[in-house]
Amino acid sequence: MSTIRIVAEISITPGERGGLMPALQSLVEGSRSEPGNRAYDLTEDIAHPGHFFVIEEWLSEQAIAEHNESAHFRAFVAAIDGKTEKLSITKLKTVF
Repeated sequence: MSTIRIVAEISITPGERGGLMPALQSLVEGSRSEPGNRAYDLTEDIAHPGHFFVIEEWLSEQAIAEHNESAHFRAFVAAIDGKTEKLSITKLKTVF
């Protein structure tokens, strides 16, 4: 079975970036320690600070479900509430 990749796009409201960096760091560190995670990278658009892409790789849908219930993920969701201009999640599968 192939892994599942996710690309999450998060655009932070101007002025909120600095305050959310600890929550982003905690999310990345916690997610990387999960047994079903293969990769979890936070990237930022060079031309647009505060516009992030999280590139994730998971072993299964179950691993994603467990991630979504984790304390670090729930804390992140609470931290960004009302502080984003855009939030999108795209699940991907390998074709070739």
